Amino acid sequence: LISTTTISISKSIKMLTNSPLDIFKQFYSTCLVIFSVVIVTALMFTENTKVAADAHPVVALVTMWLGILWMSMVEGGQCSMVGLPPIDRELYKESHKITYQICSLGHKGDNLDRYLMGRQFMVIFINFTISLCGSPLEGASVLGLPQW
Repeated sequence: LISTTTISISKSIKMLTNSPLDIFKQFYSTCLVIFSVVIVTALMFTENTKVAADAHPVVALVTMWLGILWMSMVEGGQCSMVGLPPIDRELYKESHKITYQICSLGHKGDNLDRYLMGRQFMVIFINFTISLCGSPLEGASVLGLPQW
């Protein structure tokens, strides 16, 4: 028990230590994401996106973020469905009962291929919806930035 705990703690500490370059990259990436969110949100609230202009900026904002969240669930589900077939389902039958039930159905016959095909159409639908909500209209100006 002590050696397992020690190994677990040492792995956790190792994961928390980052080099100065890693910290800089994480900070810079976070700044770019925040900048992008500000730009797209400003586009919406100045009604310079299709959905914001046709409906309301709040509709565009909520729809876009729901689409992004939905996309993350679809992609995560795909990773699990594709990654779990080689794993013996009995290993997680008791600990992850819902996963066991889903995989029992999803990995039967050609269900995985059907799932992947349907998922691809859903990804296209979600991406088009996100694009309608967040991409600028022709000639849109936001926050006084130059028109490049």
